Amino acid sequence: MFFFIQKELFDHLPDLTIGMVIATGMDNTHPSGEIDQLLEQAVEALRKNFTGDKAQDHPRIKPWRTAFTKLGISGSKFPSSVESMARRVLKGDPFPKINPLVDLYNSFSLKYLVPMGGHDLDTLQGNISLRFAEGWEPFIPMGGGETMTVPKGELVYRDEAEVLTRNWVWRQCEKDKATEKTKNIFIPIDVLGEVGKERADEIIRELSALIPKHLGGTIFSAILNVENPSVEFSF
Repeated sequence: MFFFIQKELFDHLPDLTIGMVIATGMDNTHPSGEIDQLLEQAVEALRKNFTGDKAQDHPRIKPWRTAFTKLGISGSKFPSSVESMARRVLKGDPFPKINPLVDLYNSFSLKYLVPMGGHDLDTLQGNISLRFAEGWEPFIPMGGGETMTVPKGELVYRDEAEVLTRNWVWRQCEKDKATEKTKNIFIPIDVLGEVGKERADEIIRELSALIPKHLGGTIFSAILNVENPSVEFSF
C-alpha cells in the first residue's frame, strides 16, 4: 500500500511536510485516564497561553489561511481543522471526548496546533494520496449526509474509491473515522513551512511512544516532502 503526495502540490507549497504514523494491532476499546488528562491539559494550555483575539491570527494557524489562499480555498468558509478546534476551545465550549485514539491525536493537534486526523485503514480501498481531485470522486461527510461529487481541482486526501478529507484538512468523510473498533490507523500530520518541519519529527516521536503505551500495537512512521513524496507500507 502506498501513500503519496501529488507532485504539483509542491509547486504551490515547496516547504510542505507531511508526517505519517501507521499504528497496527491496537486495542481502542478501553478508556484511558492518562489520555483524558493529556487532552484536558492541551485544552487548558491553549486557553491559558493563547495570545490574540481570533484563532485564525495565531502564528501557527494563520499560515493555513495563507496556504489555502494559494490553493484557491476559502479559509473563512472552509477553516482548517486546527482552526476550528482552537475556536471551540477559545469560546469555552466543552471539548468533545470521542474515544482514546481520537482523544490522543486531538491532544497533539491542540498542543502543537497542527492539523491531524485518523483514517481507519481497514475501511480504505487501494492507495492513499494527497492530491487534486479529478472531478469524479464521491464524498460522504462524517456524521452522515448526502453523497456529493467533489469538484475537480480541490485538494483532498483520498483512497482509490472516494474522498477521505475535503479541502485538504477541512472535513473528514464518514467511512474511515476512528471508532472503538479501529485496530489499524493512518494518521497524517500536516506541517507548513512556517510552522517548522521539526514539528513532524516531534509529534511522530511522541505518538510512537504513547500509542503503544496506551493502546498497544506496532508503529511505522515516515516523513514526506518534495524530495520524498511517497512511501510504501503494509498492515
